[in-house]
Amino acid sequence: MQISAKKNNLFPLILMLLLFCAALPVQAAPGGSLVEAVQLKKWIDAAYRTEQGERVVIIDVVPGKEGRESWFAGDLEMLKKQLAKKYSEQSPAYNLLAEQDRAGLLGHIPGAILNISHGNLETMERSDGPIVADHEVGTGAAIDELLQGHGVMPDDVIVITSSQQIPWMSCPPRLWWTLYYWGFTPEKIKLLNGGNKAYALAGYPLERGLDQPQIKPSKMTLSTLPTRHFEVRVSLQEIMDLVDSGKTSNGSVYLLDVRQPPAAYYLKDAQNAAGSQKSDGIPDIYQIKGFSYKPQDKLFTRTADKKRFNLSQMLFTKEANDGKTPRLIFNPGGDPPIQLPNGFVALHTVTTASGEAPLPIPIGGRSGDFEGIIKGARLIKSDSYNLTIPAIASKDNSFKTREELRAVFAKAGIDGSTPIIISCNAGALGSFYFYALHEVCGFENVRMYDGSWQEWANMTAFEPVNTAYVRHDVETLYPSWPAMSPSVMMFSGENRYLEWNGTQFVNGATGSPATDKQIKPGGTLKGNSRWDTLRRSEHIVFRPSKKINDPKGYRTYNPTIDWPEVDTLSSYDGTADKIMVEDRLYRLKSAETTK
Repeated sequence: MQISAKKNNLFPLILMLLLFCAALPVQAAPGGSLVEAVQLKKWIDAAYRTEQGERVVIIDVVPGKEGRESWFAGDLEMLKKQLAKKYSEQSPAYNLLAEQDRAGLLGHIPGAILNISHGNLETMERSDGPIVADHEVGTGAAIDELLQGHGVMPDDVIVITSSQQIPWMSCPPRLWWTLYYWGFTPEKIKLLNGGNKAYALAGYPLERGLDQPQIKPSKMTLSTLPTRHFEVRVSLQEIMDLVDSGKTSNGSVYLLDVRQPPAAYYLKDAQNAAGSQKSDGIPDIYQIKGFSYKPQDKLFTRTADKKRFNLSQMLFTKEANDGKTPRLIFNPGGDPPIQLPNGFVALHTVTTASGEAPLPIPIGGRSGDFEGIIKGARLIKSDSYNLTIPAIASKDNSFKTREELRAVFAKAGIDGSTPIIISCNAGALGSFYFYALHEVCGFENVRMYDGSWQEWANMTAFEPVNTAYVRHDVETLYPSWPAMSPSVMMFSGENRYLEWNGTQFVNGATGSPATDKQIKPGGTLKGNSRWDTLRRSEHIVFRPSKKINDPKGYRTYNPTIDWPEVDTLSSYDGTADKIMVEDRLYRLKSAETTK
């Protein structure tokens, strides 16, 4: 049909509108891979088939290698034992189990297949060149093995979920991101919005036990996929180049560090039990009137009735404060700013060029030599915006809507017009934010630094000489369950941290140079500074090492997370993008599949 400009005065307006729309940046389709519980139930009722007749494979992802099948099985007694061992019977995580059990939230979706995440398939030890890092994207051969073991065939639609409510936001999105990286399209890999919790709350019962459908191993290979999405992974080389060029600091790239707060509260030790301004080795936050404290068992005793409390109870429960308001209220889902705790806590404040403050230093849950942030990175909570998990997800664990999320991210200056790179502890939680930004918000230029802090924090060309810039012992708290982080860590000690000024390390608060009696060349890179990340970071504090310990025994070295034994090639002279090269070359000789 022809439109006459003379007879239709809307033609110029329509033409202008079309030209305007053509000039807009292209956005990914919002939520194209996100499937709701009601839709999945329809597919299950249709004998696990979509409306187009495709077979539906439900994969239930839980983290870890030992005992994690208890979530899939909904084994209440076993879960109690595991959480008591991990968090204690006093923790909210443990106490919430009975409520989850009564609400029918334990167990798996009928017909689901159990997948133990971090099992050396979708993530594994790999090297981009100068360091062998844990939790990198799985190789093509490993992903083939995973798909074949689950009986996946080329025409199947995969729905990824998790029976573990915390953290459903990390392991399922990580598997989704890995499959997307290797070439699966959003039409073939789906994420169940809200996981098993949302499914149960929608009125669909979960099953208990370890029964799974009989699986016929397939011959599925990645060679059947016509394309790859390798561009969504940022290598070690690229993140270093971006830092060195200043692009992470000048706004050319939005580097988002999604480790959850409250990260490291620095606690002063400037007074003793009598209240005089003299350190006694016990943090001031533990010096509470009407209570005595023993560092040996980390318990408080109330003088009046001799009742004992741990630090989490002291800070976050009314019972420890004579039924009154808790001493410290922290809600990561609340509007900014974070309400800082009482005068016991000394949280250092950093004012940047954009005026953002405060900037706490996260404590990573992964092994590392130091704490801090990658230079130029922005944390997910400031006094002007809040991007924590409760700001992204609803109470049933499902993502908020596209409109809601765009509004939340816009407050932090994220609107899709600037390239976004996400970093976290190990690339798991980062995949949740990748999914929110790329799939739900529809922003195309979103990528993830796969190595994240567990790679970055283990490449140091310097080491501490004494405890001047070493983190103190960590205390675990449970303030915000059932939010994403069921526990947080606080540590004591004088508020000292390092900054690299382009020439030398200086005290971040005073600007005075760090002396050779405090820090020296060495570290995992043995003084070779080419691959050093310490100078490419901000707000630095070392973790304890075997060599550095508090004479009073208050600081402790934990071989699981502090200065681990890592394989570094300090003399490596290639480019730090070996994983990308290996993956681009991956092709199987045969693309044979079983239908």
